[in-house]
Amino acid sequence: MFNLFLAVSPEIFIINATFILLIHGVVFSTSKKDDYPPLVSNVGWLGLLSVLITLLLLAAGAPLLTIAHFFWNPFLRRDNFTYFCQILPLLSTAGTISMCFDFSEQERFDAFESIVLIPLPTRSMLLMISAHDSIAMYLAIEPQSLCFYVIAASKRKSEFSTEAGSKYLILGAFSSGILLFG
Repeated sequence: MFNLFLAVSPEIFIINATFILLIHGVVFSTSKKDDYPPLVSNVGWLGLLSVLITLLLLAAGAPLLTIAHFFWNPFLRRDNFTYFCQILPLLSTAGTISMCFDFSEQERFDAFESIVLIPLPTRSMLLMISAHDSIAMYLAIEPQSLCFYVIAASKRKSEFSTEAGSKYLILGAFSSGILLFG
């Protein structure tokens, strides 16, 4: 049973780390004692650390493929190719978070929520890569697209951002309905 937990520990860790990042950001953004600290860089570094730890957990779980394969359900598949393909979204997420530092400084964008929303679709990407069934793939795509809707509309004062988020939501709803109903 421990080997089964190690096989899914990257997905479990990244979702728990994202929730801890969100709690950390909310607690420290409303703290009057700390004089409203700039949280974007702090949450960004912690998010980058959580993605790198997830990458290490993925690398540590790769030798357990033969053991975890016997206990795994038919919805998700684990083999060497899925572990290799799961490395790519984690590396791109680390690169995206590192690019957010410069963007937040240049645009004076002080919303830590945008950095918290980056690891959430990564978890869905990891599940989508290991999906072996159409239902599992659909259930992995939906949380990913919901996070992307919010990221597209993250600039609150921009009309273009609001328009992009609403168009993306409508287009995503139609494509999700077509995918679900055939």
